[in-house]
Amino acid sequence: MLRSVTIDNKLLNYLVGVINQEFQAGKEMTRSKLSNAIWDYEKGAIEQDKEEQE
Repeated sequence: MLRSVTIDNKLLNYLVGVINQEFQAGKEMTRSKLSNAIWDYEKGAIEQDKEEQE
């Protein structure tokens, strides 16, 4: 499923870290891994927002 994602600087820096880890481990960066990384970031960002509001 394709969807639109707005990439801010925090997300971009997070993705660079994930991509670098994959390449350093000698693994291939696939579309699925990238999608999962974005989803993981979004879940974490949502949880952080909830904690900051409390």
